[in-house]
Amino acid sequence: MRSANKVATVATVTALASLAVISARQLDLIHHLPELPGKVFQSNKLTTSEASKVLGLPDGPLGLGSYALTLLLVARGSSLAKYKVGLDLLYAVSRSGGTYLKKKQLCGWCLVALGASAVSTAALWRSDDADD
Repeated sequence: MRSANKVATVATVTALASLAVISARQLDLIHHLPELPGKVFQSNKLTTSEASKVLGLPDGPLGLGSYALTLLLVARGSSLAKYKVGLDLLYAVSRSGGTYLKKKQLCGWCLVALGASAVSTAALWRSDDADD
């Protein structure tokens, strides 16, 4: 496995772990998410709001499915993996960025997934540049 794929694999598993916590909250399996300090961090409120739903479904479980596909593509070394991690990053930025712009609030757990997506994207896209 290429070094970039290893980095992307670890980052994707990190995103999956964060999304598992978010999903547990959205499915009422846990009743409170630990928060980062600061009034801007409102994970409990944001992950259970109507805005956290996509087509009426909680975004956490949907994200788990999406990132599971990403993990499969990365682990198999698929040439599609770099595009999928890029889509993951764009989606994470749009969700977290949109929430911050509208409400001036952030979900710390969502930022973990966003950061992990950025790491995966940088690793896979940068490695392709080095292969040229």
